[in-house]
Amino acid sequence: MKILESKITSVTVFIDRAQITRVAKIELPKGENKVAFDKLPTAVEQKSIQVSGTGKAVLSDITFKKVFYNDYPEEQVGVLYNQLDEFKKTRTEIKDSIEVATKEKKFVDNITEKLTSSNGKEKSSPVLDPEQWIKMVDFYRQKNEKLSAELRTLNIKKSDLQKKIDKLNREIVQYGSNKEKTRNQVQVSLDNSEDVEITLELKYITYGASWYPYYDLRASTSIKKMNISYNAMISQRTGEDWDNIAVNISTAQVQISGKQPELTPWYVDVYQPPVTYSPKKKKRSMEMKKERSKISLSAKLDEFNDTDLDDMMPSPPPSIEIKQAKVETGATSVLFNIPGTNTIKSDNTPHKVSITIQELEADFTYGTVPKISQFAYLKTKVTNTTEFPFLPGETNIFLDGSFVANSEIKLVAPNQKFTTSLGVDEAMKVQYKLINKYEKDKGFMSKKTNIVFEYQIIITNNKKTNEKIIIFDQIPISQHDDIKVELNTPKYKEDTDDLKINKQKIIEWHKELDAGEKITIDFIFSVENPQNMRISGI
Repeated sequence: MKILESKITSVTVFIDRAQITRVAKIELPKGENKVAFDKLPTAVEQKSIQVSGTGKAVLSDITFKKVFYNDYPEEQVGVLYNQLDEFKKTRTEIKDSIEVATKEKKFVDNITEKLTSSNGKEKSSPVLDPEQWIKMVDFYRQKNEKLSAELRTLNIKKSDLQKKIDKLNREIVQYGSNKEKTRNQVQVSLDNSEDVEITLELKYITYGASWYPYYDLRASTSIKKMNISYNAMISQRTGEDWDNIAVNISTAQVQISGKQPELTPWYVDVYQPPVTYSPKKKKRSMEMKKERSKISLSAKLDEFNDTDLDDMMPSPPPSIEIKQAKVETGATSVLFNIPGTNTIKSDNTPHKVSITIQELEADFTYGTVPKISQFAYLKTKVTNTTEFPFLPGETNIFLDGSFVANSEIKLVAPNQKFTTSLGVDEAMKVQYKLINKYEKDKGFMSKKTNIVFEYQIIITNNKKTNEKIIIFDQIPISQHDDIKVELNTPKYKEDTDDLKINKQKIIEWHKELDAGEKITIDFIFSVENPQNMRISGI
């Protein structure tokens, strides 16, 4: 049997697995031949294996095998031990150098401390002239800096060397515990009537690979557009590296079995509540039940033979089949062909590949709730005019070149609209003022109290473009027949394009401001209640 020299040429990555395509070329003599794709990943799904090819040969059999082998030849283990000894010798030399440098640094520190400190019990040190003193200080400082740098370098070398020693120790331990291993192999039998060169293609699904969507949204308020960079973050730990291969991304939920599932009967019946017994009654009931069961079974055995009894015994209703995965409602299966080639190592590190970059028309609108926050929040409404569905995923949001926030995007089908929040834009200034709060005179004989609230909302558009903004506020909702709330300003009869009020008494002013324009909105309402009634909420 010949082992094929195969190469991965393309990969289709699904949500939780990947389909690998391997290609091999080989020259075969006339007659029956057996070849094998070797060292396949441990997580290969056997039912997914497909083999095809080109050339004048007949494919007669495909077999999946687990082959036992020794992971390390004995001579390789000897090499590992020799490397380990060399590393340990080098580590000892580094430790000695660190010890010498540490002692020398301590010696220099002691001399410096002795020269710069005074002790009444010792004779005074000879007086140095300023020039000699400066030279001495410079010498010790330079010496200290040199020794400190040397110690840092030695400690880094020691740390790196220790990592290499730990790795060798793990490999040696692994050799001892897992000396005999298995590898997956697909064996292919071929019949050919003459010497021939053939190309074989092997496809299989393996677990340990996944991808998820990731987006960069870049909005420009000056040109009213949004640039969407649609990316896939791929990671894999299948056991084999993908080097310079064509990558496809699929949203499909893979089903290995080609057989259509079948429905089983779905039974409903009258609910029978469980009977609760006291311990004594329960014991007696169980004993009686056993006796009845013995008598009944004995009578049936006398009356029927084994075959008849099997036919008479009722079978329990089958349970409903539980599906292991669900496709999100509204989602469609899409295959993204990534241009060019990519290299993705089997180390589970996320690898970013670009699916598409699109520029879309955007409708920008500001919103503000000045009662709570005196800021204008920018939102953009965009229509997905591309052929790509935007799958749910994380986003980086940029506004006019500056990073705004991390967010998420929900499923957006082609031609569907979606809204993205772009954060605060301080170029749209918002002010909120309580102008007056007073009790309105209802007359001397009145037994009512009427409190008037006067607010003023000021919006200034400091941008160089015309902008739309929605201002939100509210009036109280009365929960008592004797409490009356009246909106005085603005005057409202019914919803218009500029003014709307919903059932929760939330008011919306829809305004469009020219560049540099400033508007003032007067907002006045009153609350009336009996004088002897104490109310809450205002």
